[in-house]
Amino acid sequence: MFCNECGTQNPDTNQFCKNCGKPLQRRQPAAQPATPPAPAPAVPVPQPVTAAAAPAPGAAPKRKRNWLGMVSLILGLLSWGILTIIVAIVAVLLGILSLCLFRKATGRIGISSLIGIVLGIAAIIVTIMLA
Repeated sequence: MFCNECGTQNPDTNQFCKNCGKPLQRRQPAAQPATPPAPAPAVPVPQPVTAAAAPAPGAAPKRKRNWLGMVSLILGLLSWGILTIIVAIVAVLLGILSLCLFRKATGRIGISSLIGIVLGIAAIIVTIMLA
């Protein structure tokens, strides 16, 4: 017997599809008068458990981007030439924020955040020393 919902072949003794769990409708011979199908039992039918979509064994997992860290890095580089103190302070603050958020989300340290912090602090120190 085939399921009307998913088309899976089931043994004739099954009342429910072994793939999708929908009630199977039995075909009746044409000679017998048609009787309404029996109502499905009120018992919930367990759905088959499917594994979560995992990447293929050979595929590399998708890496999460540290966008705040990238902004911190860019501001750290810009702090060496444009509005040094202000841009450097923003770079350091964004670097610290992105470092915390990225570490919380992925468990890893964002290298771009660290570089942005170091560049910002170095720009502040050089500006103060030259002033």
